[in-house]
This record gives sequence, structure tokens and C-alpha cells, in this order.
Amino acid sequence: MNNYLKKFGFVNILGATNVGKSTLINRLVGQKVSIVTKKVQTTRNNIIGIYCLDYSQVVLIDTPGIFVPKRKFDRAMINSAWKGVKDSDLILLMLEANKDIDSNTMIILEALKNKKIFNNKFLICVINKIDLVKSDILLNLVEKVKKYLMCKEFFFISALNGDGVLELKNFLADKVPLGEWHYPEEHVTDMPYKLLVSEIIREKLMIRLHHELPYGIAVETEGWNQLQDGSIRIDALIYVKKKGQKKIVIGTNGDNLKFIGIDCRKELKSILNNNVHLFIYVKVRGNWDKSPDYYQDLGLDYNV
Repeated sequence: MNNYLKKFGFVNILGATNVGKSTLINRLVGQKVSIVTKKVQTTRNNIIGIYCLDYSQVVLIDTPGIFVPKRKFDRAMINSAWKGVKDSDLILLMLEANKDIDSNTMIILEALKNKKIFNNKFLICVINKIDLVKSDILLNLVEKVKKYLMCKEFFFISALNGDGVLELKNFLADKVPLGEWHYPEEHVTDMPYKLLVSEIIREKLMIRLHHELPYGIAVETEGWNQLQDGSIRIDALIYVKKKGQKKIVIGTNGDNLKFIGIDCRKELKSILNNNVHLFIYVKVRGNWDKSPDYYQDLGLDYNV
């Protein structure tokens, strides 16, 4: 491969909560790098997915969904999302085909009109979940977006089943600027394994417990040790804010933790290509979301 032909660029994916950003990134990369649940505000930090196509290497940044922040931790997540926009080469605005422009989406549209944030970057609009609506609804949504922003292109996709994703993948690879690749070709994410483990556990918690699980919960990978037989021992802590929440997470006779542990071990074994011994503990810590260390682990700015 001739060096002068190489392309490299950052694509920041913006959208309101639960529009399908994580699903799209996993689809573009070709494997799971960002957790996916039906709950809003699943992504808490900027997850990076990487794919290579021909001479291009594209780094996808899955930002936390934009919403009106109510607490310090929320503000840190939103601040992280906007910071990623400033550092990107392309901005991908993602909307849901089956939903009108709501207050959270309006925050994004208004912010992108701000030249200090947008800075005339290459902006495209991706409308997801097209399988749920008719074409006239799509055209109406496009016209509404055009009233606020001049998008270079519009793409209509279903991140869940893959419709239209290949065209988007080719387009992004073509539009990133010339530049040397930053990662080896086989890399699909730069997320540290410890953070990946924490995210997978948090995903399984959200799927298992549904509405019983409050958002006041965190997961920390406390220990990671290679054993003599080559397998890996991982110790993880689930933080909750109240004793009652601890009982919910553990479940009757430990059923919830057992189920989550089995599910996580299977996935981690596949990702790490190694046997995994996973030990999960639950601890009450009322102020976990006020700990500077936790912000640092997620790459968030504590001083917001």
C-alpha cells in the first residue's frame, strides 16, 4: 500500500438518546465494540470503533446521547460529546425515522448552528429505523432538518438489519482526509480491556433487570490477573447507591448475578479468545458518581 494513498479520519456520531448510535457503530465495525440496550443514556463515555476499507482507516466515536443534563455526571457526559465534535473530521448527525424532532434533538440542531462548535465541518445526516415508516415521512423529516442545517448528504438506513449501511460505510471511507493510519489494521477499538469488561457487565445488568435497575449504578473492573494456566481472572465491582438496590442486583438466591456472570463470561471468552474466571461483587456506595477516579476511568472531565 502506497503511503500517499492512505486516508485516516475521525467521524463523530451525534444524536439524542436511543437513536441507534451504538448499533450503527457495531454494524460498521463488523463486531461489538459498544454496548446496546433499549434503555436511553446507555453510553456514558466516548467509545471508539475502528474499521479499515481499502486505503482508508475510519475511527468512529460513539458519544453519549445528547439530553438536558440534570446532574454533574450528566454534564460531564454531554461535555465529552461536544468535545469530540471539535476534534472530528466528519460529523454524523443521527435521527430516528419514526420520531419527530424532539427537545433533545433541537439541542443538537441549535448547537450545530453555532460556528464555534460546528466550525464548517463535513456534516452528514443519517436517518435510522427506516423500516418503521413510509417514504413521505422520511421526506418530511429531511425538510425539517434542512431548515436548521446544511447537510452535505442524507443517508437512510436500518442499523439493526443493515439496510443502507454499506453505502454509508463506503462514503465515510471515501470522505476522510489523506493521512497515515493511527492504528494497526486488525484493531477494532482502542477501549482498554478493563473498561470493556465494565461496559459488558453494565449492559447485561440493564438487559436483565429492565425497569428495576436505576441509572444510579456503576461498574468497575477492580482486578485483572493472568493465571498460570493462561486463563484470566477478572474481579469486578458493581456500585449501587442504596441497600435495596443491592438486593435487586443480586436477586433471589443470587440468581441475577449468576445469570449476568454466565452471560458475561461467554462474551468475554469470545472477545479475549481465552478462558475467563469472572467474579462480580456488589457494593453500596452512595456517592460513586461524585468520585474523581470514576470520571477519570471514563475519560470524563470532573471539573465541569
